[in-house]
Formats: sequence, structure tokens, C-alpha cells
Amino acid sequence: MKIIMIILFFLNHSHASGKNLYKSVFPDFDRIEEVKVGDPISDDPVNTVILKVFKGQLLLGYVRKISTTTGCNSACLPVNYTSFYNSKGFFKKILSESGLTKLNHAMFTKADYSNLEFLIVMAPKQFSRLTHPKEMTDAITGATKKEFKEAVVEGAAYSTYRIHLYNQHTLKEIAKLKK
Repeated sequence: MKIIMIILFFLNHSHASGKNLYKSVFPDFDRIEEVKVGDPISDDPVNTVILKVFKGQLLLGYVRKISTTTGCNSACLPVNYTSFYNSKGFFKKILSESGLTKLNHAMFTKADYSNLEFLIVMAPKQFSRLTHPKEMTDAITGATKKEFKEAVVEGAAYSTYRIHLYNQHTLKEIAKLKK
């Protein structure tokens, strides 16, 4: 597991491949500044950087690349994505170069990404009661429990929850940077 997370860390922090992705959200940026942050979510903390994106001296927004697991410790694929925030620290969007996946490794659709972004902004209250993603699913069938169905992307309950956790953490870290 540690080796996988180390590999993901190096893939996650390759700025060269990410610059085109950043340009799609912040087309005028000309400078990036790294800020070290904690990662209390992953067992092996590797998501320890938030990027401040500038055009000259003007702060355009923030970027956080995330490489993690769903937290389920099974055969789930890694969750690799980049989240974008405006200069005030409000969530803008999520992009994933490798694509996010759902149950049975099905790729997210455009509708899934839209739903995910909506859920991120809404920050479902149901998540505040959770201590582990498996609490969202039935232990026997693996189906998402009724009280969480509206709070997750269908077929991607664990990923939705993990992305929610990182978004909430990122919002707190950005708020600290703005002080």
C-alpha cells in the first residue's frame, strides 16, 4: 500500500502534465505557488500541497491535486482528480485526467461529474455522521443505504464521500491561507 501511495504522490505532483489542465480553468495564469498543508485523510499522507494560481500578482484561485483511495481497502481503483477553487476560496470544479470510476470500474459520465460537483457544493449533512465509507453501504449486499442515495453519485458512494472529505479539508486550508 505504501509503495502505491508513493507512486501516486509522484504522479500527483508532476506539474508539467497538470499545467494544461490548470489552463483549462485558469487560462491566463502565469505563475504557481506551492503551499504545504496537512493530509489527515489518507493513511499515507501524500496530498500535502495546495497551489495558488496567479496572473502576475493577481491571485486567480487555488488548485489541489488529489491521489487517494476510496478508503474501502478493496479492489477499488485509485481516486485521482484535481479540484479548483476561485480566488475567494469557493469550489469551482473537478477535473480528472485519468477519469473517475464507479462500481465495476465504470467511468464517470458527464452527468456523474455534474452531480458530483453539485454534491460537493451542497456538502451533504449525512456525511458528518460517518467515520468510514462502509457505513454508507449494506454489509451483505453492498448497496448504498437509502439515507445516502441522494447524497452520492450512483455507483460511487465511497468515491463521493472521499472527495467530499478532501473538499472540506481544502476549504479549511484555503480559509487559513486567506487570513
